[in-house]
Amino acid sequence: MQSDLNRLRHRKSRRHKIIGLFVLCVVVALVMVMMRTCSDQFAEPYNTNYQPMDTERKQGNNP
Repeated sequence: MQSDLNRLRHRKSRRHKIIGLFVLCVVVALVMVMMRTCSDQFAEPYNTNYQPMDTERKQGNNP
């Protein structure tokens, strides 16, 4: 009787560990996919014609 109870507790504990590990892996995978899609959206700068102000001033001062 006691050995059956111990076996049941051990199996239940192992099952909970496996389920927890699976859920953790799924969450990590989802976070990685979300970070990848977010970084792909910002691959190019917002304004591709951007020039620093000091470069524009030098060009503007030269006739």
